[in-house]
Amino acid sequence: MLTYSEDAATRTAEIIVDGRITREDFDTIAPQIEAFVDAHAPIGFVEVIHRFDGFEASLLWDGIKLDRRLLPHIEKVAVVGDQGWLTPISKAAGAVLSTKLRTFALADLEDARAWARRRDMPEG
Repeated sequence: MLTYSEDAATRTAEIIVDGRITREDFDTIAPQIEAFVDAHAPIGFVEVIHRFDGFEASLLWDGIKLDRRLLPHIEKVAVVGDQGWLTPISKAAGAVLSTKLRTFALADLEDARAWARRRDMPEG
């Protein structure tokens, strides 16, 4: 299950993952994220992972295509969760992305949001 929110004033979007990501989740939220990025890039992004039970296999290619299109317009990604595998996966991804990526514990969610809101790149 995914929950999505955005804040145009801070140019920050947030997604909460709690369970399995379904096709319905993706098809509902992907267009909202695309529209927000198109209107407000560069943005900060916060991904809060309470529980991750995988995703429907049919989402793999669509997710890769969405990431390829949007990541150049996302300045920072804060990955928030207490799962032990988050930090090494995030570090590996951060090594190959131009997007700044940082992990935070769930207890540090407000710090993650503040970090994602700070802009390092000039607008335009």
